[in-house]
Amino acid sequence: MLNEHENIADNQLVTRVRLNDKNAFKVLYDRYSKKIYFFSLKYIRNTVEAEELVQSVFINVWENRRSLDPDNSVKSYIYKSAINYIFNYLKKKKIQNRFIESQMHQDENQSENLYEEVFFHDLEKSIETVVVTLPSQQQRIFRMSRYDGLSYQEIAAKLELSLRTVENQMYRALKTLKTALKGIYSGN
Repeated sequence: MLNEHENIADNQLVTRVRLNDKNAFKVLYDRYSKKIYFFSLKYIRNTVEAEELVQSVFINVWENRRSLDPDNSVKSYIYKSAINYIFNYLKKKKIQNRFIESQMHQDENQSENLYEEVFFHDLEKSIETVVVTLPSQQQRIFRMSRYDGLSYQEIAAKLELSLRTVENQMYRALKTLKTALKGIYSGN
């Protein structure tokens, strides 16, 4: 089914996505996700954040599919979404850095390391608390991807699953994590 969609113009894909065509959405995702990943990596310089940015951008595309206009460039829409996420990420980083500087000025290096250690330890505990609630297959796939550093392709091969199944399980795991962590850290 994908092969027949691969040569379709973006505006036709948008028309189909607006009608809940998941195959058309997958084609859009395949067409632009790597480009958005490498584009965002130039600014964010963090592979995990760049991957999450891509997920967020495409979640946004899917959630707002009915408002997509086939007469406008979906490529521009996707890149504008990515730019907005990058801007917000950098803005948040800048605010965090200002806070660190203003609150812990006595010994910047030691204080910054202490803050990061506490924050990341807390974040790791929060992530693990959420991960253990995931279904076992999602847990395993998530751990192989995030902790063992395996690609989706490698995970699919090791677990004898389709690549699409691995992608779907990671999408669901990341969505669950994002929702849970947003609730925990929304005050930051």
